[in-house]
Amino acid sequence: MNRSIRNILGLAAASAIIAVGVPAVAASASAATAPASSTSFDFDDHWGSYYSKWWNHSSRAKAKGQVWEDHDGDIHVSGKLYDKSTPWWLCGYVQVKFENEDGDESTYWAKKCGSSGYRSFHFSESDVDSAQVRVCYWNEHQDKKQYCGRWNYVFEADEE
Repeated sequence: MNRSIRNILGLAAASAIIAVGVPAVAASASAATAPASSTSFDFDDHWGSYYSKWWNHSSRAKAKGQVWEDHDGDIHVSGKLYDKSTPWWLCGYVQVKFENEDGDESTYWAKKCGSSGYRSFHFSESDVDSAQVRVCYWNEHQDKKQYCGRWNYVFEADEE
């Protein structure tokens, strides 16, 4: 009985791999015949939700938003920052980091204190190769960020 169940599950898994793999091969073959552009962009319109690390095992700051390129080639990152169920001295904090091809970075931040509602933010830069977002808490007592989540890429320019 156990052997027949394993055989059925193996057959189902193999069928799923073939069903997923065949369209991917066809898509990559058609992409190979398409003309290559000088620069292609690899990003989604929406990003997040991204979170800080847990505070007191019960709360995390959260951010989510959008990324886009305007007609001048500037990259825009906007979103909403939420702070839930934390003491008054601990605020939600989001950082947006833009990096150019030389490795120069520009970092912007927004802060939201209190659990009611959210804070909107919007930052933009020109000549950007990548943009990243990280969510933390800001400690008003110690005047520093803490409980930071990881950096998440929301935009990357691919040079060909």
